[in-house]
Amino acid sequence: MANQYTYDPDTWPPALAGIVAGAIAAMVAATIGWILTTTAIDSPHEFANSLTIVIVAIVLGFISGSLWRKLRATDNARMVFGWTLAGGFVATIAAVLIADQTVVRSLAPFAVPLVAIVFITLAFFTPLLSTVRSPRWIATLPVLLSLAIGIGLFV
Repeated sequence: MANQYTYDPDTWPPALAGIVAGAIAAMVAATIGWILTTTAIDSPHEFANSLTIVIVAIVLGFISGSLWRKLRATDNARMVFGWTLAGGFVATIAAVLIADQTVVRSLAPFAVPLVAIVFITLAFFTPLLSTVRSPRWIATLPVLLSLAIGIGLFV
């Protein structure tokens, strides 16, 4: 299959697209994390809070965007990107389960749904947002909103 990628200087850079995708994931995951800790389960540790969820999701978004930057011009870029994120998801779940058994009790019921939300959102939105043709300053809006949600639910 021929590569369909063509460089367009007017679209968002992949790292920026990944950060915005991470911010979108952060808003959803922080809200669900807050709901989980207020209704269903206890927070496993003081570091497991909405602000931490937001920061980790945005950092993972940057990593996802950087990965998309390297892969987007290759053959089967979307498939390789998806499988790479699936591998990252499995490795993260394994780390959560190991931490749940050794260091932080009851981490898995809290973290597994949030990890799934973040990785699925990054897998779909990073390639999609890298085709956006809007001013780059607009990307600050979801990032600031996700940070506001993280801080608001943290306090």
